[in-house]
Amino acid sequence: MQSLDTENRLVDLLPEQQQWLARQFGLQGQVAAVVGGGGRIGRHLCLGLAMAGARVAVLDVDLEAARQAAAQLGQRDLSTLALPCDTTRQEQLEQALEQIEARLGPPTVLVNAAQFRSAGFYSSQPEQYPRRPWEQVLEVNLTGVFLACQVFGRRMIAQGQGAIVNISSTYGLVSPDPRVYGTSGVNSPPAYGASKAGVIQLTRYLAVHWREHGVRVNCLVPGGVYDRQDPQFVEQYQHRTPLGRMARPEEYQGAVVFLASEASSYMTGAVLVVDGGWTAW
Repeated sequence: MQSLDTENRLVDLLPEQQQWLARQFGLQGQVAAVVGGGGRIGRHLCLGLAMAGARVAVLDVDLEAARQAAAQLGQRDLSTLALPCDTTRQEQLEQALEQIEARLGPPTVLVNAAQFRSAGFYSSQPEQYPRRPWEQVLEVNLTGVFLACQVFGRRMIAQGQGAIVNISSTYGLVSPDPRVYGTSGVNSPPAYGASKAGVIQLTRYLAVHWREHGVRVNCLVPGGVYDRQDPQFVEQYQHRTPLGRMARPEEYQGAVVFLASEASSYMTGAVLVVDGGWTAW
């Protein structure tokens, strides 16, 4: 494992323009933990961080998914580690932190990308939405983010530096438009929007309270990602989006690298919206 000093010296050998890019957006010598890193967006965020120079720990409740994401990085000769982690269990987060420190180094970047989408998640009408999935969604999407920020944040505070990126959603800013879902049988439930709005406010709270500890906390708000959804839904979503399409998962890599890197050094408590213009009208 190369030291940070060694990696900085390698940057010094680059041409001036490449040095500027590497120092602004590069993550050489950084260790990033991505909670939910085995997911459809999370694995792409892991790749983006690794390509920017970070050593990446892929944390996921689905260990096989984490291993697959880590294997993709390993095939590119990128330093990585896969760990099982249920973000709603503090002891598992603490164990993951210890393993990351022992094998990759102290984490300086945390990305919270885990979210609940299991049985009972979807429902067509809020007045019929059952309590159990409501509680499960909030536990994973909000409480889990809080616990991960607590566990990794304590270590970042102790070392005097860190960048946390919480992943929210456009539905944390605005309500879903039920007309988009039509007869697809899919609708974004009230628990999802409530949890994602909570992530935005939690981000602002932590940013203010950790301002003197060298820990920046920002929030990325992504729009809908194409994943072979019902064609009617895709058509309606595209029609509702100014850019006329759903996102590709890799289109969020740049935003996460930006928020984790020196390029965003004057940002904390910020909400970065990358949604194809969905919330612009």
